[in-house]
Amino acid sequence: MKVSLLKNSKMGLVALVLLSISFLTAIGQTSSSITVTTDKSSYSDGNTITISGTVTDQLNIPISIVIKDSSQNIVYIAQTNPNSDNTYSTQATAGGDLWKTPGTYEIDVTYGSKDVTSKTTFEFTTSPQPISTSNTGNQTNATAVIPEFGTLALSILAISILAVIAYSRTRHSFRI
Repeated sequence: MKVSLLKNSKMGLVALVLLSISFLTAIGQTSSSITVTTDKSSYSDGNTITISGTVTDQLNIPISIVIKDSSQNIVYIAQTNPNSDNTYSTQATAGGDLWKTPGTYEIDVTYGSKDVTSKTTFEFTTSPQPISTSNTGNQTNATAVIPEFGTLALSILAISILAVIAYSRTRHSFRI
């Protein structure tokens, strides 16, 4: 069984992949930025935290918001979309099963990539909770985050599909 492959198609595919990678690297370098602030510097159990800020560019993807306690344990995760005027605002409730210790809590916001982030901190104090005899189950403020493709991942996927189509159109000849 002999298999004859066209060398030009292999070289063309390699060139296409390398060109795609260099093009995507140039696109991925952006000067986007994000800011974050809260409406107060201190919250106690049950208070509403208003988280707001601005973005420099509209990327048509949600902003990720993560709140961590003083030991860097995640106590809250959410997403929100920027408004048309490049501002955003959302609310979180301080307290719950994950908010165990008083101290300095950190809010991390990310927009588009790990390079476009901002942080702020606030103080959290716990208040005495009445002892409950009923079993309410596992209740937390943490919400599931559905991962989404960013523009860079989508571009890589599209170029990969086009490269496979272009490579398959060269039709390798097989001799048996």
